[in-house]
Parts: sequence; C-alpha cells; structure tokens
Amino acid sequence: MNKLKITNRENIIFFGVSILFILIPFLVVPNFEQQQNIFQTMRFKRMLTENILLLGFFFLNYFYLIPRIYFKKKYLFYIIALLLCFLIVYQVPEMLFQLKKDLPKVGEFKGERFRKPPPFMMWSPKILLFFCLTLISLFIRQNKSYQEVKEEKQLSEIAYLRAQINPHFLFNTLNNIYALTLQKSDYASDAVMKLSKMMRFVVSDSSKDFVSLQQDLEYIKNYIQLQQLRLVTKNSILFEIIGNPLNLKISPLLLINFIENAFKYGVIDDENNPIKINLEIVEQVLTLKVENLKSDEEFSDEEKSEIGISNTKKRLNYIYANRYQLSINETVDRFFVELKLELND
Repeated sequence: MNKLKITNRENIIFFGVSILFILIPFLVVPNFEQQQNIFQTMRFKRMLTENILLLGFFFLNYFYLIPRIYFKKKYLFYIIALLLCFLIVYQVPEMLFQLKKDLPKVGEFKGERFRKPPPFMMWSPKILLFFCLTLISLFIRQNKSYQEVKEEKQLSEIAYLRAQINPHFLFNTLNNIYALTLQKSDYASDAVMKLSKMMRFVVSDSSKDFVSLQQDLEYIKNYIQLQQLRLVTKNSILFEIIGNPLNLKISPLLLINFIENAFKYGVIDDENNPIKINLEIVEQVLTLKVENLKSDEEFSDEEKSEIGISNTKKRLNYIYANRYQLSINETVDRFFVELKLELND
C-alpha cells in the first residue's frame, strides 16, 4: 500500500477542524453567574472530552476506516465501526463526568417546574453532529482518492507516450548506421558510440520525470551528428544553441520529436535549403525553432501517424500546462515550428 501523502489543503482542513472542536467548549459553557472556574465544571470537562474523542474519530475515520473498510466495500463492518465509535465518543465522557452537580434537580429550577428533556431531544444534536462529521471526512477522503487516481492515470499515460516515442528514435538511428556499414564508412564506429550514448540515456534516464537540460541537449547533438554522418553536404544542417543550460531541468525526450520530423519529412541534403534548428535559453525560458523545406516524397497516413507530435502535445499539457507556447505553421513548401517552454530549475 502506498504511503499516504498529506497535501497543504488537507493540513489546513485538519488544523481548522481541530481548533474548532477544541474551542467549542470554551464558547458554549461559560459560567457567568458563578465564580467557579470553568475548568472545574463537569459540563465543560464532559464536552471537552467529547470533542477530543470526536476529533480522534474524525482522523480514525479518514486515515483508517474509510480506506481500509469503506473503500473495500465492507459496508456492514463500516456501519458497525461507526456505531462503536459513536458509543465510545458519547458514553465514555458520560461515565467519567456526571452532570448531577451542575444541573438542578428535577422539578426545581428557580422555583419553577423543571422537566428533563426527552431522550430524543438530548441525543438528536449528537447524532446529527456525528453524522455530519462522518460525511465531511468521507467527502474529503473520496475527493483525495479521486485526485490520486487521476494523477496515476496521467503518469501512466505519460509513460505510455514515452514508450511509443523511444523505439521510433532507435529504429531511425539503426537505419542510419546500417546505411553507413553498407557504404563501409570509417564513421561507422563513431556512429555506434553515439548510438550507445543515446541508448544509455533512453534506458537509464528517460523514465525520470525530469533530467538536466544538458543531458537532453547532448542527446539531440548526438542525433544530429548521426544524421550528418550520412550527408554529402555538411552545411545542409544549421544547428545552434544560445544561452546557458546549467542548473535547468526538462522532461526527457520532449524536444527531439520536432527535430526528428524535420529530418524524416523534410529535404535533408540541400545546402541552399538547410534544416535550421535553433535553441535559445534566456533565464528559465527555452525557445526551440525548427524550419525545413518540405520533401516531395509522399507519405501514407499510417506513416504520418508516427510523427509523434500529438503525443508530444499531450505530454506538454500534462507536464507544462500553462507554461508553454507551441506554434506549428506551414507554407506551400516549408514547415515552421516554434516552442517556448518555462523550465524547472
């Protein structure tokens, strides 16, 4: 079972409920007519004990009864547990502190006839308070459970999206190395080394929520250099990093999709129409700009679905909600991508 994490909102609620229940006896049992100390009256002692037990029930219900019994649909046991708690909360103080000394005798109340209230009138406020406290703790706990399930679902979807993206990188890189070996290029060994670094990053670091921006940029550099190894015209790729990536973190493998698409669906060996990749870091804002000439090659809908941009958008919405701006535009012959991202330090 996962360790329960207490949020700041819950701490505020718990603190407010605790203060309220401790203060109630001081507000409703003041003794203005007598000089007797309030702490010495049986009524005060009894109400304070009841409220402390009610507060204990609130936390017991929240942390144990609801998750261990109610959420497991053991409703009969839950009702029995509530009844036992109710009896403990109200019977223990009654046994410990009798009110005979504080209350007038039956039939005597300043010369007037006094009648003891019927049991229903005496117990109905207690039942109502206990019932409301049960509902409040149940509502807060169910809302927390819903948020935890929602968060787990989001994390699972992010992991799924990463799993979809990573093989795409590796397959393309392997194809590049295969082309180099067919050409018997001397750069094949260097390409294997770069692939090894990329795979190490994918296997060991891509599962993390965040990695250093330097690591992610190193992965991008290796990818671009692998692409350059098989190009005839070296100046057909213009790659530039401006700014200092130190002490900044980013969700891994988030930027590479925009860069990879430029190579996969653009013209990649034309010095007159180079692929332009610009990364600029200003304080904690990263701006990625990618521009490429469209390839004349036709791609099927199935191939286009592998681009991964939609998956990347989902990851951006999950991890960087309200902290990014993405613009993807195209003309008749060109693609333009611009991403602005507020990074973590």
